[in-house]
Amino acid sequence: MAFTQGNALPADATTPLVLSDMAESGARITAANGAAEALGLFAGMATTDARAMHPPLVVEAADAAGDRQALRRLAFWCQRYSPLVRMEAPDGLCLDIDGCAHLFGGEERLAEDLAGRLAGFGLTARLAVVPTIGAGWALARFGSEEITHVARGETGARLAPLPVAGLRLAEETVAGLKRLGLERIGLLIGKPRAPLVTRFGPLPVLRLDQALGSEDESFGPLCAPPFYQAACRFAEPIVTLDAVETTIGRLSGELTRVLDHAGKAARRVELALYRVDGWRETLAIRTSSLSRDADHLARLLGERLDRIRDHAGFGFETATLAAFDVEDADAVQHGLAMPGEDTQAGDIAPLIDRLANRFGPRNVVRFAPRASYVPERGFERVSMLDARPDRDWLAHMRARQNDAAFARPVLLFDTPEPVDVVVEMPDKPPARFQWRRVSHRITRAEGPERIAPEWWLRGNVSRQTRDYYRVEDETGRRFWLYRDGLYERTNDQPRWFIHGMFS
Repeated sequence: MAFTQGNALPADATTPLVLSDMAESGARITAANGAAEALGLFAGMATTDARAMHPPLVVEAADAAGDRQALRRLAFWCQRYSPLVRMEAPDGLCLDIDGCAHLFGGEERLAEDLAGRLAGFGLTARLAVVPTIGAGWALARFGSEEITHVARGETGARLAPLPVAGLRLAEETVAGLKRLGLERIGLLIGKPRAPLVTRFGPLPVLRLDQALGSEDESFGPLCAPPFYQAACRFAEPIVTLDAVETTIGRLSGELTRVLDHAGKAARRVELALYRVDGWRETLAIRTSSLSRDADHLARLLGERLDRIRDHAGFGFETATLAAFDVEDADAVQHGLAMPGEDTQAGDIAPLIDRLANRFGPRNVVRFAPRASYVPERGFERVSMLDARPDRDWLAHMRARQNDAAFARPVLLFDTPEPVDVVVEMPDKPPARFQWRRVSHRITRAEGPERIAPEWWLRGNVSRQTRDYYRVEDETGRRFWLYRDGLYERTNDQPRWFIHGMFS
């Protein structure tokens, strides 16, 4: 477990500089650089007192929201060391480096590399490589060394001289412990628990046990780590898109081989490029069906490289390609083919993927059934990359019609259009109707198919019952008409509409 703590003020600045924020008791310092700390200024000190001690002091307004955003950005960049990273606001990061340290030459080498890069970013930081989260939090903030390495079995001895504030306790709890003379963590180790719990509650004992490793503490990472991933670290940073494209081809091959060996395939792939200045660029693609085709994934990613054309900065030093939405996928035999013959000429999935990732997943859609008896609400537009299984349209239509043989038209209007009708009897189909200034005399009619309103919906929807008729005029053309409202209902205002046409 690696823990970092620090602030965004450069340590080597010669001008004393502090960040200040308003509190209930007035403006107070939230962070100070090395020159300010050398003058005895510290976080929590009143800004007026600090100016009295050193009038030329430079005071800048603190930006808490900007700090959180920068910390989050730095946390994502730290995923180059481990996929398990979480924020410890307002000024800390926690990395679970179990199983990752050997990639950087061991825990000490990893910590040295991280410390050097943070210093290069102009950040002051203290690091602790320890067995537990609690011990790392305490040693990074109250330890005397810039990089602290604690072996298993030494946690208690290293925590003993630290103040009780290192146990992540509230200020009033820390003050209460100090009044009892319990100013150091070592004074709590091995002492009876009941008096502490009675006076301060169970939290101090829990935090102590978590720091010592006798009580487990869950680690909630910033984002779920991928189970299938390929990584590449460069001896020298790369800056050109051609180099990135070559890297994508290599990583795609490695990732798909791992997926193929595990009998898996993915619907979403994400490329992450880590810059030398602490910035991370990501490119994500989705596929309409499960895929582990290295060439196809590399082509999709390559088509999106223009988005990072001007974002290379001083170059990318690490790249990862991770698979998400992974599912079981058995090998498929597409058929026998002669050399040079395409065995998937009729497969449009690659075309769909290219269109959707180029124009946006919401701009390439298909129709899917939706549970509604009202025809215009009986379907919905969904992205072609939607992973939901397709429903049986025939079964959907049978269910909407209660297994009746009353056919629905192939052409359905988005919005029903009003028509003028001549009706011989109130509950009979019309004898004639006029639509778009053209009169149609009806020779045959079937119906009605009655559809009740969806009264539970809100908004501008009709609350009247519909009666649908399938009619045919004297020229043989067939239409789908309905009456919105019933004549026998006092509050209804029956109106006629055309909703579709039959082929």
